[in-house]
Amino acid sequence: MQRHALLSLLAGALSQACELPTEPISDTISDGFGIRVQNADFPAVNGRYWNLFEAGGGDQHLYLSPTGAYAFDLTLNAGVISKGIIHAVINGEYLASDNTTKIFMTERGDPRALFQPVYGCHPVTDEVQVELLFTGREGDEVGGNVCVRTGAFTDSYEFRYSPPGNTANDPSRPCIPITLAVDRTEPPAQPTPTPTSSIPPGPTVTPGLFADVTAEGYAFVGCAPEEGNANDNTTERTLPASLYASDALTNEVCVNYCKSLGFKYAGSEYSRECWCANSYLPTRQPGTTVSSLAGCNMACGGDASQYCGGAGWLSLYAACEEGAACTNAEFSALRSMRPFRA
Repeated sequence: MQRHALLSLLAGALSQACELPTEPISDTISDGFGIRVQNADFPAVNGRYWNLFEAGGGDQHLYLSPTGAYAFDLTLNAGVISKGIIHAVINGEYLASDNTTKIFMTERGDPRALFQPVYGCHPVTDEVQVELLFTGREGDEVGGNVCVRTGAFTDSYEFRYSPPGNTANDPSRPCIPITLAVDRTEPPAQPTPTPTSSIPPGPTVTPGLFADVTAEGYAFVGCAPEEGNANDNTTERTLPASLYASDALTNEVCVNYCKSLGFKYAGSEYSRECWCANSYLPTRQPGTTVSSLAGCNMACGGDASQYCGGAGWLSLYAACEEGAACTNAEFSALRSMRPFRA
């Protein structure tokens, strides 16, 4: 009896499977499209769209709708998802807790996320659809998958890369595997307002101009521009050597992270990002006036009384010389010679 029931279930499943075309699909799709995420086992993410959220410096975070703005003018160029001059890449915000890395869009030369269009069956309607099968990260071994997990905004999900054979898991923020389906339906109305960020948009108490972390051996240098605000025609990050991200970031956490890796400079940005390096371009040198600090206006995720940079601006700290006084920079009330660009 059990065997008969099992055979009946299998027969029913097979009868519902759509018949897939056999011809291959080009890895270049020049007609604009959107991307719809599918995983019928997780209704919270199933059917949402691949959205863009301005990250500063020309970068775009990737979130599931309704967070961010719909992107229905994407293209696929030799397996790389693109929107104009920006491309989907895998780099930064690596977390050991689940062994995943952030996927975002940028014009910089970070390792590309690579996809191959294939035919698949819609999980609900059983209609034939074109799916973007993830094949790997540029320069790495083939395989892995794209997943989404809860992000920094209320009811938000961010896109992540999980490498081949990954068994790590963070039960508090599981990364849900997804299918990316090409979507050419009429874009839905953009919801308003965008969901509220769980990161404070501004300090809830009146802070000083910057956080004093000289006790940690780092002195404040100023508010340094990222590439989009620097007017130097380069696409390199100001502190590109290492990145740590946490919704509980403070400037103390950031400088200690960079210190642990032996870096001279540490910079907090966008409330939750910490960047490190041993040098930076002269064009990224912060100003010396109070007005030059205007771009660093976002509260730290872990301490709303501190500023942790801004959108495309770094709260920049430098390691103090051993045996020398550790002193923060001073800022005059005069206007900066380098105007702040919003």
